[in-house]
Amino acid sequence: MAANRLTRTVSRAAPTLLWVVLCEVATALPAAVGQQASARGGADHADSSAIVGHVTARDSHDPINRARVTVAGTAFETTTDSVGRFSFTNLDAGTFVIEIRAIGYAPASWGVSLKPHQMITHQFDLEPLAYELPEVVVKGKTPLSARRYADFERRRHSGMGAFLTQEFIERANPSSLVDVLVTVRGVQQVCISNQCVAKMVRSPPGCYPQYYLDGNESTPYFARLTPPEDIKGVEIYRGASETPGEFQGSNSGCGVIAIWTKSAP
Repeated sequence: MAANRLTRTVSRAAPTLLWVVLCEVATALPAAVGQQASARGGADHADSSAIVGHVTARDSHDPINRARVTVAGTAFETTTDSVGRFSFTNLDAGTFVIEIRAIGYAPASWGVSLKPHQMITHQFDLEPLAYELPEVVVKGKTPLSARRYADFERRRHSGMGAFLTQEFIERANPSSLVDVLVTVRGVQQVCISNQCVAKMVRSPPGCYPQYYLDGNESTPYFARLTPPEDIKGVEIYRGASETPGEFQGSNSGCGVIAIWTKSAP
């Protein structure tokens, strides 16, 4: 009778005992797997190697900052710091290709072989790119004196009037302006009270030419006193038919003499 009761008690307890054992196994299994994975990871880390680099310009050896550095075929990527340095750690032993790109420099790559526990330090030089800039047209403002003398040349080639250039005046070496003016056909010298002036041959008596000095109307007395060595050019118009519009002044009917000086503003 007692034996039967014991058998039934053990039979009822067996499922409970089995459940406890299964729970303990389930709890221990992940820990064992984690320990194995950690052991494998520790072994890999123990063999890790590193690359420390310095990126510079080939010509000047100046550091290149913010250059993009990658290990080809891997997820390793970084940029250089303010002094051009970078580093890759936890690399496996083997051969790698380091690729570097920077604005203004030609991209380049290097093969690097690493042994277990090895750290390689290397300077990587990049070749500067030569950029061909588009042509730049510089427009400067021509000085007023040059623009005025350009008008002198334009009128000289028009065939109207007579023109005395600086070279002609220097060769003539006159002592006064009137001495060189009378070398022009149609211009004569008239002397009154020991003062000699230029006059157009076709003008009536008492009709004397209008003077211009550096583009502005001038009194005959002031213009006639201009030293010949200060003159860059002279225009002579012997009548209204020759005189261009820009010199149609108050007395241009008696002819016009336009004097251009070397020091005109």
